[in-house]
Amino acid sequence: MKLIDYEKINTKGFLIAAAFIVALGIGIQFKYLNEFPAFIHAWAQDDRYALAIGFLDNDFDLFHPETMIYNKQFPGWWEEAYDTTITAVDFPIHEYIVALLMKLFGTTSPWVFRLWTMICSFIGLFFLYKLSYLITEDFQKSLFVTAIAMTSPVYAYYFNGFLPGIPAFAMGVVGMWAYIKYVKQGKKKFFHLGILLMALATLMRTSFAIELIAVLGFELLRIFRKESTFADKLPTVIISFALIVAYMLWNSHLRSQYGSLFLNELMPADNVEDFRDFLNDAKNNWEYQYFQKLHYRIFEVLAGLSVIAGIIRLIMKLKNKDGKTKKNQLTIWFLPIIYLIGCLLFLIAMIRQFPNHDYYFVDTFFLPILMLYALMLSALPRIKNYVVGGISLVALGILCFFMISNVNETQVSRRWIEDGAYKTYLNFDGADQFLDSLNIPRNTKILSLYTYPQNGSFIQMKRKGFSVMWHKENIVNPALTWDFDYIVVENQVFRDTFEERKDVLGRLNRIADNGRISVCTLSDTIVCSNPEEFFAEKQ
Repeated sequence: MKLIDYEKINTKGFLIAAAFIVALGIGIQFKYLNEFPAFIHAWAQDDRYALAIGFLDNDFDLFHPETMIYNKQFPGWWEEAYDTTITAVDFPIHEYIVALLMKLFGTTSPWVFRLWTMICSFIGLFFLYKLSYLITEDFQKSLFVTAIAMTSPVYAYYFNGFLPGIPAFAMGVVGMWAYIKYVKQGKKKFFHLGILLMALATLMRTSFAIELIAVLGFELLRIFRKESTFADKLPTVIISFALIVAYMLWNSHLRSQYGSLFLNELMPADNVEDFRDFLNDAKNNWEYQYFQKLHYRIFEVLAGLSVIAGIIRLIMKLKNKDGKTKKNQLTIWFLPIIYLIGCLLFLIAMIRQFPNHDYYFVDTFFLPILMLYALMLSALPRIKNYVVGGISLVALGILCFFMISNVNETQVSRRWIEDGAYKTYLNFDGADQFLDSLNIPRNTKILSLYTYPQNGSFIQMKRKGFSVMWHKENIVNPALTWDFDYIVVENQVFRDTFEERKDVLGRLNRIADNGRISVCTLSDTIVCSNPEEFFAEKQ
């Protein structure tokens, strides 16, 4: 029997879905399109922003990525300075493309980076709709799954941000769509496409190896059940893993030679009690940032209804032995389950990161849970009556209204004006022009003292240097011996911490300040005993 390609006969639905995704995305994100990375996880976002700028500075050398920091977090925890700003990092193709766009538009403004990430989000969401449609074969259900994804507070926050998890997620979604299309229609080209895209997502963000392994595990089950074959899959799988391993080896070389600003080790708990504490902290911090309360309630209702629908189908099958079931449709349920098992193993291995890193959820649990939403909706009867369909459409519209209202509120609440990174951004606004006015060359090395986050101030100063975010002596004391030309410190930070770190701040000679930051040189002895003396007008 010829398989029906529902995607081809639902072109109108796809156009409506695309319009919905773009309109809603722009509606939520437009006001933040040129926002400098501050607020939650400004540190990680600044690092990625700096990578893109680094490609402009190194003539687009993809295999020697660099930021603007000479002292690296790993392995020396900022205590060791290197001769170069090259850093080990997951395959930075995302930042590389952003650098090309910056070159094209002639600006490094945040909107270039955010625009590219937003485009990636649009692509990922459109294929999430297509993936959901492959599963549900229903326009309204598929659009609803997409709306849930778009109104997840954590996803919405990074929707047009700087982290690679969003383009990697988009790549993973397209890969999953291609694989499910292969399972549904048996066209092997989609298997190859799906695996290669998942491999690329893994190169960009290692945690997406969970998706790749889950799909291969699911495919292996199909091979054991004689639903699929083995030999024709092997070349693509070998190529994919060869690329992943090759870049891992290269990244290891970069790490050994130049250090890294990016984590590359497991972070498990020491014992079961610590694991429980970390898990509770993650729950308390992010439970209603992963999904809204309404999303959880919808999930619970769908789970109950899909169980009831499954029981009814089982009873009907027992009554009618000649009845047929959609074998592939049922077996697809195993895929997100395998995926979630992999995510749980990752959670155990990296639990120390989850309480403070909400974006790990997008990298792991987000896609399989969205697939479960689609599968549960597919278990419900398709609506064929126009009246019932109209009523359901109105109901979905009301739900979407509340979800959109909530995500708009969380977008605001995540941007706290007392956030330390935001204050730093304000203090360093226009810092490049200020330093230019002092005739400080762009190739000057700056020691940015007690400034958080690390790359942010250098992006705004448009100069490279050494970052000292902490007050610990084992970090500060070595930094004072490094080969820097000037020290830059925020005026308010100087005032607030002078008594605590008089031994360091008292040695600073102020050359100039613009009311927010001061440019200084370092003296061998104490030259000021209080902030008033430091900021006094020079005679």
